[in-house]
Amino acid sequence: MRELLLSLPRNFKRLLLISIDFVTLSLAVWASLIIRSDNFFYPSEGYILTGATPEHIYAVIFLAPLITIPILILSRLYRSITRYITIETYVKITKACVVGAIIWSFIVYFLFPIPRSVFIIYLIVSTGLVYLTRFIARDYLLNTRKSNIKNILIFGIGNSSRQIAEILRLDLNINPVGFISENKEDKKTSIAELPVFTHSSIDKIMIKKDIQEILVTSDHQSKDKLRDIIKKLEMYQTKIRKLPNIAGLTRGEIQSIDKQRINIEDLLGRDTIKPDPYLLKACIQDKVVLITGCGGSIGSELARQIINLKPKKIILLEQSEYFLYEIDRELNEIVTTKSLSVKIKSYLGSVCDKDLIKVILSSDTIDTIYHAAANKHVPLVEHNPLSAIKNNILGTYIIASESYKKNVDNFVLISSDKAVRPTNIMGATKRFAELILQSFQDVVDNMPATKSRTKFCMVRFGNVLDTSGSVVPLFKKQIQSGGPVTVTHPDVIRYFMTITEASELVIQAGSLSKGGDVFVLDMGEPMNIFELAKQMIKLSGKTIRDNSNTSGDIEIKFTNLRDGEKLYEELLIGDNVQNTVHPHIMSANEEKLSHDKIMEIVNKLEDLDARTPIKDIQQILYDSVSGYKPFKSDNIVELNID
Repeated sequence: MRELLLSLPRNFKRLLLISIDFVTLSLAVWASLIIRSDNFFYPSEGYILTGATPEHIYAVIFLAPLITIPILILSRLYRSITRYITIETYVKITKACVVGAIIWSFIVYFLFPIPRSVFIIYLIVSTGLVYLTRFIARDYLLNTRKSNIKNILIFGIGNSSRQIAEILRLDLNINPVGFISENKEDKKTSIAELPVFTHSSIDKIMIKKDIQEILVTSDHQSKDKLRDIIKKLEMYQTKIRKLPNIAGLTRGEIQSIDKQRINIEDLLGRDTIKPDPYLLKACIQDKVVLITGCGGSIGSELARQIINLKPKKIILLEQSEYFLYEIDRELNEIVTTKSLSVKIKSYLGSVCDKDLIKVILSSDTIDTIYHAAANKHVPLVEHNPLSAIKNNILGTYIIASESYKKNVDNFVLISSDKAVRPTNIMGATKRFAELILQSFQDVVDNMPATKSRTKFCMVRFGNVLDTSGSVVPLFKKQIQSGGPVTVTHPDVIRYFMTITEASELVIQAGSLSKGGDVFVLDMGEPMNIFELAKQMIKLSGKTIRDNSNTSGDIEIKFTNLRDGEKLYEELLIGDNVQNTVHPHIMSANEEKLSHDKIMEIVNKLEDLDARTPIKDIQQILYDSVSGYKPFKSDNIVELNID
């Protein structure tokens, strides 16, 4: 029957409701007359109390709906979907019934011999009966639920939690059971007729009420709050779901797709802050921008953000044909979809190709360069140092030198926390790349402003989620394949940041540059990688297999630190750090090398070839990069070419 009623055409439903109201309001008049006379009678008998004839009674009865229903129509009450009516609808019903009762009473008073007390009785009875019909219809249409209904709890007792509960009551597949409060004093209270439970009673409630999901509203979705919730409800973290902002929901339209599982990304790092629009656009809007390494994780995200900041032209440089094709195609689709006037030019090649770099910088007057091209994988670089030296050091020297000669306004190097007191060749090469830029800035500063204006800066940060080298996608893949999850050491800690925020901060840092700046991004609190692995396994709905739980799903194995890896990473070499106007970007003053010294080392590095022993490469870097302590491993062998 319910399905039949719901399937009826909208106009037919309105006509049915009008018919019900006609009968209801007519019965309200009859009931009022009976109550007043304290004696049951039929309208055909007339009203003995005043001598009103049957014709009078029928006129009085049918006059009520003929007056009130048009008022209900004008109040648009027949456009409200009955199963979704709210307190606002009942307020409108009250107003319409009061107005209808007043008009009806005024007419009846002058035309028919009816006691005045009937008017008050009718107002009360008619309003109550119209309420009742709506309530019965709403309750019937909503409470005939399917067998796969989900019982849920809502975390928190704030206003958004209450509003979510009201919305969920309209979903036929969801049954809100109650709220979870962090305050013990809220025990045995209720909100919106739903009970409030405390943490101490969760275990019992989860079993007794057969709870399938715990919903977290937007009020509790900061990273710190989510971490706290996960900790308090550790046994049930696979049941925890996030809900979108209440402001973004249409009443009655919440679906299961709107409930998202808690991901590890929700718990890592810190909450992002809204970027400064001026800092985002300062080096980009109406300018020609070059992105090197544009096909990598950071380079491609920079390209996606930059194209929406209205540059005049984006120039892409990437040595991987596939990655260049992908980002070029994606950017052109954005240009077409959003009708942007941005020009895109793509070059397939390396920053180590000096002739290509000269052609690129000579073909356009480039305003800003984001230099993201680099070899970043620590163990691979440790075994293939020459490639990293060519790309990270010599490539940086080539493009920085040509930028200086062509007076590029802004040059931003994407650096790494591994450049701080490096124990690996990758970190040492990134630190030397920083030294190259600092030396060029010294040259610029010692020249007249009319001859050179280039501002070189570098932005240093830690691990970025979902990049090719991040541990998070590796763990996800290992968990999906059934394990084991491999962790290098139980005490390893790392900083994490989302790729979107990292790219936004890189762009903003470049706008803050005064020349020679070493910018350090606030990465939030570090995460223990062992704890990260355990958390990801639990969030995936699996259990950890160890000595205390031999029947668990996923095992965690320790593989020892890889070549060149450290237990923890740092962002600062010294303590000389200053705040900037951006709360999450700091500027560090660190030791430099003279430009002549840089040139001397670069010449040495240019003479290296595949026959050069790794220990000689490490020695050059050791003499050049303060704090570099080469990693020693029997696995690293010298390259010998006959």
